[in-house]
Parts: sequence; C-alpha cells; structure tokens
Amino acid sequence: MNSFGELQTVTLADGVENRLLEYMRNASLNPGDSLPKEEDLASHLNVSRHIVREGVSRLKALGLVESRKKRGMVMKRPSAFTGLRKLAEANLFNLREREEFMELRVALELGMCDFIFARKTPEKLANLRKVAGLPNSSVQKFTTEIDFHTYLMEIGGNQIASQFREILANVFKPVYEGKGHINRTLRTPTHHEICDILEHGTFEEFHALMRKHFEPYLVNAESGKTSAGKPSE
Repeated sequence: MNSFGELQTVTLADGVENRLLEYMRNASLNPGDSLPKEEDLASHLNVSRHIVREGVSRLKALGLVESRKKRGMVMKRPSAFTGLRKLAEANLFNLREREEFMELRVALELGMCDFIFARKTPEKLANLRKVAGLPNSSVQKFTTEIDFHTYLMEIGGNQIASQFREILANVFKPVYEGKGHINRTLRTPTHHEICDILEHGTFEEFHALMRKHFEPYLVNAESGKTSAGKPSE
C-alpha cells in the first residue's frame, strides 16, 4: 500500500482509476489476485469511499476488476475489446461504418491465412466441414457464414483475432444482407471448396481462393467508392 500517494483535489475518480492501474502493474498482479480493500484505498488516497467506488466502477466497466464474495475486489484477465463489444451490441454504427468494419474483417481473415494453413489438422478440417453449410452454394445464411468463418479463425489459433472477429460479426450483418455496396453477381468459392483446398492444396492456392471468396466485398477497394457511390476519402 505504500505505493499509493495522496491525490490532488482535481479529477479524483480519474486519480483513483489511474493509481489502481499503476498498482496492478507495479505489483505484477495476475488474474484472480486481490486488490486493496475499499476503506484502505480511501484512507491511503485521502478521498471518500464514494470516490473510490466511482474509480473502481470504471475498471469494472473495462473488464479489469470484479467483486467476489468474501474476497472483495480481484483482478480479471483483461479483454482487449470490451469497449468495442459494447458499442457493437448497442447497434449505433451507420452503414458506411459497417462497411468499413467489413473491410477490416476481410483484411483480418486474409492476414490470418498463413496461421490457418500452418495450424490446420485433419480433425479441425473435419469440424470445419460440419459448419460449411450447403455444399454447392456460395451464398449461405448469415448464421452459417458466421459459424464457418469463426471456426476458420479458431484454426488460426489467435484468440485476440478470434475475439475481434466475433465483435465485427455483430456489426456487419446489414452489409452481408446486401444493404451495402456489394457486387452479388460474382460467383465466389463455396465454403466446401475452401475446405477442399485447405485439405489438398498449397498455401498459395488457399490464399488466392480466400481472396476470391471475399471478392464481392472488395469492389469498394477496386472502385474507390463507398456505398453512396462517392469516392472514398
């Protein structure tokens, strides 16, 4: 507790939040480790318990702290996308912003191709086929699209990337359903064709097929236009 110093009289809740973050870092806390009691924090920082609660509530909103029975406040494993997840669930983004999230999703999955190809196993590919949907259709239900690409990212083995893609999925549903600037006339590879190339093809063939799969969403990049038909800035 000696690492806590008395706060100034301005931005007290901000000060509590910042001092707690410093304490968690300097004390090398791990998820599940206990934090100082509320009354001890108030005493060492020379603020009211109300101010301490406000500062702690901000860390709870970030997913860094939780309260447990008989233990008080403990550190949680941080999630990189807590704030973005809440914004996505609130459904506040406009169509152009959703298109940009879709572009980010495409870039993320194409960038993960190396890891997906390197970390695939026969068991993982068998599970991927189970969620691939209709064998001869390049257009699937939204839930099937989400299930297939979510598991594809899981094969890549990067949990941060998988979490980020899961959040993006909540945002780009209207774009997938055709409300954005998407060329639906293109014939794209099916999920089952992606499975085939993962099982029998080379990395170069897999990457090229994935890019072809996302081609309807690449028209913005190729034309330089947004959903409104205007050049992107």
